[in-house]
Amino acid sequence: AKGDAMFSYALSEPDAGSDAAGMKTKAVRDGEFWVLNGVKRWITNAGVSEFYTVMAVTDPTKRSKGISAFVVEKGDEGVSFGAPEKKLGIKGSPTREVYFDNVRIPADRMIGAEGT
Repeated sequence: AKGDAMFSYALSEPDAGSDAAGMKTKAVRDGEFWVLNGVKRWITNAGVSEFYTVMAVTDPTKRSKGISAFVVEKGDEGVSFGAPEKKLGIKGSPTREVYFDNVRIPADRMIGAEGT
């Protein structure tokens, strides 16, 4: 690893905070792809990082056990970013919302098995 690219972790959401069981971002399987839709909030280095570990609901019947992790790239079609949050400190670490609007990614970008 050379440290040429940065990852951000995208878990928190507007209505759920970091409560994974309340997550609304969804990933739906479509053949050899997953399609992600939702919003993540308070994401450190959003818009700066090249890659995002995104948590999304893949099976709502399993509640918190139906959440899976995906690698989403900054340049994937449908990924966009909100305005930088106005904070009292830590200004060297930008924080923004990340929007996923029908983001279609290859199935092999799931991290591990579904629901783990």
